[in-house]
Amino acid sequence: RFYHNGSVYRSKKPIYWCNDCVTALAEAEVEYADHTSPSIYVAFPVTDDLSAKYPELKGLETYLVIWTTTPWTIPANLAVAAHPDFEYVAVKHQGKAYILASRLAALCMDIFGFEGWEIATEIKPQDLEGVKARHPLYDRESVGVLADYVTLEAGTGLVHTAPGHSRED
Repeated sequence: RFYHNGSVYRSKKPIYWCNDCVTALAEAEVEYADHTSPSIYVAFPVTDDLSAKYPELKGLETYLVIWTTTPWTIPANLAVAAHPDFEYVAVKHQGKAYILASRLAALCMDIFGFEGWEIATEIKPQDLEGVKARHPLYDRESVGVLADYVTLEAGTGLVHTAPGHSRED
């Protein structure tokens, strides 16, 4: 009856379940063991041709570069988010272009150990919306989206997005 009256439905928030009691758990009842994950940078190869709008990228392998503190969510990635008000650049290094926030470019190039890099062009965040990139592990697309939750506090100014892992992701 509960199911047939529409009280059960599929959505995006998981229900925690106790296998012993065979009942749903409140979030406050869920305890996690302490775990520390390393943060990682990941380059998503852009499959769309951006050179029509940005001729400086012609002939360059181009990547959207993200940083995440939850590397275990990468398999579930569906999108790469950029902030609509931030300035982005394509950094050229050894025949490749890496797209990231302008303000974090020099710091990231230092972290990556890239010497002799240069800014190929500025990229408008609106031009990243809808851009297709290849998932770094699986043969599927990740799409560029715009999101206000992206920050410049750490990372690259592009955020890996895996909505299946929770509302926050």
